[in-house]
Amino acid sequence: MILQASTHAPEFFALSSPHPSLYAHIPRGPYSSLDDFLTDFINSVDPNPAWQLYAIIDKTRPTSQPTNDPSGALAGMICYLSSSAQHLSTEIGFLVILPAFQRTHVTTNAVGLLLRYALDSPDEGGLGLRRVQWQASSVNEASRK
Repeated sequence: MILQASTHAPEFFALSSPHPSLYAHIPRGPYSSLDDFLTDFINSVDPNPAWQLYAIIDKTRPTSQPTNDPSGALAGMICYLSSSAQHLSTEIGFLVILPAFQRTHVTTNAVGLLLRYALDSPDEGGLGLRRVQWQASSVNEASRK
């Protein structure tokens, strides 16, 4: 689901701010206030046409508070970045999974859905890209497994 700043950002900030280590392997954050999170991250990603930020929703868990998203619980965020229509490519990044959802099915499914959407042809409802890249920090043991 495309991340809606007004709906998902306050909840994501509230759930991630007690865990600054979530930002250890991405070039932004942690944030001391919702305004900082919105200004430095959300508002800088939204206007960039080469980026698309998604909320990760776990449909196997009850709706989260305070958003009351009927589809499930907010589990994290993930982004297409450095997308290029000319080169038919994108990168998956800014993947942050909230602690309650780490080491579950959530990351595998979220990445799988983004890969499928990126690589499926437009006739199949996808973007029709030819290359998807994902880099992991060399010091992030969990991502390298």
